Amino acid sequence: MVIQRKQSLFLLIAAILMGLFAFMPSLIDAKGTPMLGGYSEGIDMVPFILNCLTALLSFITIFKFKSLSFQKTLCVVNILLIIATLATICCIALTQKDCDLLGSITYYNALPVIAIIFLLLAHKGISHDQRLLSGSSRIR
Repeated sequence: MVIQRKQSLFLLIAAILMGLFAFMPSLIDAKGTPMLGGYSEGIDMVPFILNCLTALLSFITIFKFKSLSFQKTLCVVNILLIIATLATICCIALTQKDCDLLGSITYYNALPVIAIIFLLLAHKGISHDQRLLSGSSRIR
């Protein structure tokens, strides 16, 4: 396998998106000031750590191209971590007093959804490579 595969680009884009999302505001109050997002103390630290972990894991997944099944597993773990991040943000939004869920979510929350799409595309590309390798092994 070569590192210049399309799924490597998809994984890199997902890592960049989640890295950006880690430092962007996720929730805003009625005045427009950020309530959750970026690096801060307390409960806000949980989504930040999950975002950084997801970005790092996506970047590490790029270099695991010699083990396709492990790379697919890391893609699924990444998707689950992103879903956990979004669920954490929703739970924090529901527990805030000055926060209604729909009015306080920023447009930066689309970044994890786009990252999930790129991770699914990478997973599909990895599966395609596995089928190609198993098919070429049968020909020999």
